[in-house]
Amino acid sequence: MEIKMYDLKLKNFKGIKELEINFDGKDANIYGQNATGKTTIFDAFKWLFFDKDSNDRKDFNIKTLDVNNKPIHFLEHEVEATLIIDGQDMNFKKMLQEKWVKRRGQEQQEFAGHETSYWIDEVPVKKKDYEEKINNLIPENLFKLITDPLFFNNQMSWKERRELLINISGSNITDEMILDSDAKFNLLKENLGGRKIDDYKKVLASKIKELNNDKEKIPIRIDELTKTLITDHDINYEDLEKEKNMCNEELQKIDLEMTDIQARAKENMKKADQLAIAKNELNNLKFKLEVEHSQKYSSETINLNNEKTLLESKLRNIEKEYEERGLSIDQDKKRKEELYKKWDEVNNLKLEFDPNSFICPTCKREYETDKKEEIKKEFETNLNNHKESQKQAINKEGQAINARITDNEQVRTNLQAEIIETNKRLEEIRARLEDIAKQPIENFDITSLPQYKDKIKEVEDLEEKVINLASEDTTELQTKKSNILEQINNIDKQLNERTVQEKTKLRIEELEKEEENISQRIQELESQEYQIEEFTKTKVELLENAINSNFEIVRFRLFDTQINGGLVECCDTLVNGVPYSDVNNAHKIIAGLDIIKALSKFYNTTAPIFIDNRESINKLCEIDTQIISLVVTQDPKLRIEVI
Repeated sequence: MEIKMYDLKLKNFKGIKELEINFDGKDANIYGQNATGKTTIFDAFKWLFFDKDSNDRKDFNIKTLDVNNKPIHFLEHEVEATLIIDGQDMNFKKMLQEKWVKRRGQEQQEFAGHETSYWIDEVPVKKKDYEEKINNLIPENLFKLITDPLFFNNQMSWKERRELLINISGSNITDEMILDSDAKFNLLKENLGGRKIDDYKKVLASKIKELNNDKEKIPIRIDELTKTLITDHDINYEDLEKEKNMCNEELQKIDLEMTDIQARAKENMKKADQLAIAKNELNNLKFKLEVEHSQKYSSETINLNNEKTLLESKLRNIEKEYEERGLSIDQDKKRKEELYKKWDEVNNLKLEFDPNSFICPTCKREYETDKKEEIKKEFETNLNNHKESQKQAINKEGQAINARITDNEQVRTNLQAEIIETNKRLEEIRARLEDIAKQPIENFDITSLPQYKDKIKEVEDLEEKVINLASEDTTELQTKKSNILEQINNIDKQLNERTVQEKTKLRIEELEKEEENISQRIQELESQEYQIEEFTKTKVELLENAINSNFEIVRFRLFDTQINGGLVECCDTLVNGVPYSDVNNAHKIIAGLDIIKALSKFYNTTAPIFIDNRESINKLCEIDTQIISLVVTQDPKLRIEVI
């Protein structure tokens, strides 16, 4: 596709009141001093198609300013261009203007923002259709790439540049092809396990970092354990073992002697237990005999007291319910009075009209008489419906309250009768209990009973035997046993120290072996990293050769070698071997033209190229496309020369 600019028109754009340039699809030089509007022409071209200026900024001012650097209002800011696309003319026009509105009741207009209008071939279109048409002709990024020599290196990130260069290189070199090209990559291919090189590189880096962290901790742990080792002592562990065995033998003798004493004490305890059982049986017998004697007097009393307790509890519950039912009746009657008042309030509701109800919310005008009557009828209907609904609710609640009052009054009548009956029965029980309490109780001598006498004789005999028992003191044996146990404990501490020392030495050996294994593992992983670097170097050479073959002046470096020999991805532009950032402006433009030439060839698309600061370049490289040069001269006003 060949795109050339036939003409370009500006109106009130960044200080240019009106300008028309007829390029007729040819090259042109635009001369003038600084700040005469040369770059503004490039800005207008970029804004027309992409809403951005020549520096790819979206938020830039296109309005004409007054002497105080304030925007001049009520101007239409226009840019229009006719392009020749493969021999066919196509006209694009865009206009930005302010929106001013006069609100109701105000004399002054108010600024309400901006609006942008679009035309294609003089036909008004929407923004979406305008942008879609341009993008269908040529994508925005490609348009910028082949019209601005500085866009590739100044506006794109290195990753975007790198991806673009790989795409235009025409190289179909894949990682799989490189892996299969040399037997030295066989192990790398096997380790990848289907993963991408970059992903596996991250895996290796993560594992090496983790292993190095583990390795750094080991010497610290070894040092800590080494400090706990005892290197200066003369303990004879064999003598300690013999001493411990002797102590255990002596301890066994003491335990046997104490066991015999405990056996004798156990027999004594058995006799004492027999005495305690006999005393308990005596007490139980006494209680049993006394209960049997008094049962003939107390049976009726117990029954009467039980009935009295039940009736008193029942009476309390009945009286409580009677009181609660009365409270409920009082509350319901109070609520009925409230409902009567509410009925009167609802019945006396009157309709009052808000004057704003008869004004249209949109146009703020008062409705016609018919419309107002219609609104009033609607309000009256709504009020009547509301009153009827409220009355029905009041009736329904009142009926429910009447039903509850009737039910509670009936229950209270029944409860009152039950209270009278219960009190009557309680009076009868209390009178009977008073009669029983007045009756004399017959004296009872339990010691006269033969079975009680026999039990007392048994207890006295057992008490005599227990008094004659001899008790043996084990205090001396306990003290001797405690001393031996303390001695064994001290020996165990020294023997345990030997075990701890042996375990510590074994742990140090394990850590040293672990450190050796980690070092070996790191070495293996670093070897795999080296294989990746070898792979990358091979890929770099193939990619850079494939890419650089498309350019005449510039060369590209896609990988940078670090101090440690590793490679990192980049995309550096070199002009005659010098980094792009270090060359002067002229060489940057020449490099940009060389890039545009290659891109135009690859995409088979050309478009007008704008070259700012053209005066710094003596000679351009040969390129078959329309070139518009912006040249700084002493001309006080713009001078346009179509070549």
